[in-house]
Amino acid sequence: MFIPTIRIDAAWEVIDLETREGRLGVAAKVATAMPNPMATSQKIKLICVYTYNFEDLDDVRRVRLRLRELGYTRKIPYKTDAATDEGKYAKSGDKKISLFYE
Repeated sequence: MFIPTIRIDAAWEVIDLETREGRLGVAAKVATAMPNPMATSQKIKLICVYTYNFEDLDDVRRVRLRLRELGYTRKIPYKTDAATDEGKYAKSGDKKISLFYE
């Protein structure tokens, strides 16, 4: 999820707790304060929530539903680790990187 930098700490506090208590995916990470050369804007930071298997659509939808319940109502891209490993990033000009966009 792409979060304004000014709100990243508060958003991370909730996502971290939800993940640790088993209500989201198997792991989560947040962008640090360090500048990221792949970022499209330094005013936006990234929080990733990982599911155990992108092929388990019920679990992917469950995590997305919980994020909506937490107030994240905008569409959220779902990018696989394989796409990241292949170096696919919007800043590099790649299109349709996300497997899902719900």
